[in-house]
Amino acid sequence: MIRNSGWLLAGLSLAMVVPGAHAQDKKKLLFGPQLGFFTPSSQKTRERFGGSWTNIGIGLGDVAAPKESGELSIDFNILSSRAAQAEAWIAPIGLVYRKSSPESLKTRPYFGASVDYLVTNLRSNYTLDKIPSGWRTGTGGSFFGGVTVGNRFYIEGRYYAFTKVRGFDLSGTNIAIGWRL
Repeated sequence: MIRNSGWLLAGLSLAMVVPGAHAQDKKKLLFGPQLGFFTPSSQKTRERFGGSWTNIGIGLGDVAAPKESGELSIDFNILSSRAAQAEAWIAPIGLVYRKSSPESLKTRPYFGASVDYLVTNLRSNYTLDKIPSGWRTGTGGSFFGGVTVGNRFYIEGRYYAFTKVRGFDLSGTNIAIGWRL
């Protein structure tokens, strides 16, 4: 966990193991870092929990572009932040639909949307809030677009829209990149 007043830890993005597209990759498990930057839309949320969160995770398997015809899958992310007097942990868990450009392209743009169930744990010691730690839930969704390059690299932009939890709007923008070694 990153504990630095300038950077707030935000998360972990899990990836499913997908068999390699090339014969040499089928014998080797690909893994690599995933890094993202999340910014809450609400000024109140940014003031309490920070305006620049980071998502850090490890991806497993190929960076697989979605099918040209579209596909449904499960989406799971963890975003967290820790500031001097506040911390937030949010986990959108949802059903996502993704669609991409023709499969013959090496660089494939894609887009999609998700419907999410939000699990949170917020704590704030600010005198205005005085929120003790406790689990709460909400709902929401996201719209996103990105590009995969081969089976080793991706970049994605996403906007999360969530219901308010404990008076905080946790909606925001996330930019993420990932690569496989």
